[in-house]
Amino acid sequence: MLVLLMTACEGIPIDIPWLTSETPTPTQTAGGSSEATPTPDLTPTVESTPEPVTELTLWVPPEMDPNLETEASQLFATQLQLFSELHDGLEIQVRVKAASGTGGLLDALTAASAAAPDALPDLIVMARSDLESAALKGLIFSLDGLTTIPDDPDWYTFTGEMALLQGSTFGLPFAADSLVLVYRPESMSTIPASWEELLENDIPIAFAAESDKALFQLALYQAEGGTIQDNQRRPVLEIDPLSEVFRMFQTGVNAGVFPAWLNQYQTPDQVWTAFMEGQTDLAVTWLSNYLHELPEDTSFSPLLGMSVDVVSYGTGMSWAVATSDESRQQVAVELAEYLVQPEYLAAWSIAAGYIPARPTALEGWQDHSLRIMVNQIAMSTYLVPTNDLITTLGPLLRDGTRQMLQRISDPTQAAQVAVESLEE
Repeated sequence: MLVLLMTACEGIPIDIPWLTSETPTPTQTAGGSSEATPTPDLTPTVESTPEPVTELTLWVPPEMDPNLETEASQLFATQLQLFSELHDGLEIQVRVKAASGTGGLLDALTAASAAAPDALPDLIVMARSDLESAALKGLIFSLDGLTTIPDDPDWYTFTGEMALLQGSTFGLPFAADSLVLVYRPESMSTIPASWEELLENDIPIAFAAESDKALFQLALYQAEGGTIQDNQRRPVLEIDPLSEVFRMFQTGVNAGVFPAWLNQYQTPDQVWTAFMEGQTDLAVTWLSNYLHELPEDTSFSPLLGMSVDVVSYGTGMSWAVATSDESRQQVAVELAEYLVQPEYLAAWSIAAGYIPARPTALEGWQDHSLRIMVNQIAMSTYLVPTNDLITTLGPLLRDGTRQMLQRISDPTQAAQVAVESLEE
């Protein structure tokens, strides 16, 4: 039967797929010649693997130079070393640039972006005003999608807003500052509850009267309920609240509390120097000036409120990404995250003299009374207005204040001039 079966099936082709290979079937062309179907290229595509990141470059202001023999610099250097060890000996180069001005961080970043892109840093420290400018110029990159830390509730309101611009995150804040009143308890045991009471103490109050930013005056104006921009985000001033601010200055001038020599101060740092030299026992300056030195026989308090609220302005520094290389961006963000860890910020901020950007970091401060006061100030601090608002409104408030100090106008008239100048 087997022989018969084999004989009967001899003409039937048997095809066993897993043992046979497919041969292209010739196809007839229009000219009559046959052409084989092309064999598909089954060679696997090998994607190029990005080179591992072995080094990062950081640009920092002079006060953060890791080679300085300060406690803050040593803490910073140690944190960088720990991150390097966690990343297979990643080399971290730190370049020191001036904080501002020609050759400063923003200026150097702008120049390098145009002329030497290969020299750009991976991470850069940026003050709030510089970060805003750099983001608008496309010099730094959004962190959206690269980190979830900005979504953490562990930020003060103003520090959480510090690295935001037009709804995108452009940095991770680490150091913050706020305008405060500093005073000598020997002249004034406690700060009164209102400006009216404070002006009755006959103690000259120093502030940066000639600053074209006029942050102190703007803070008072907002505390009086004044609006600084309309629904279309255009800068505005309102006569009534501005008149009240100028009236407060007029009262202080008449009482000798706001003396004519205030016209020599253009910055809060100059005011701090005058305070430390004993020219006044009461001044408006940055809290960091006090925290840097913690001088004996001095204290501080939040700015006093006006009729509506207590408003102080705050600013600070953030880590921003300046490299366009995606692999380097990721490692740079990881380093920035490492440099805003609460445990590290707790030690670094008190050593450096800044408000830590995160409340849990402030909880690590050992001085209980100092911690309570700084937290109170941070909770009532508003982020400084945007650069365009300050540039537009600041000079108007400075000029109005100057008129009060020189007794050449009344409050309502000075406010009216400021409003009309803005409308023009």
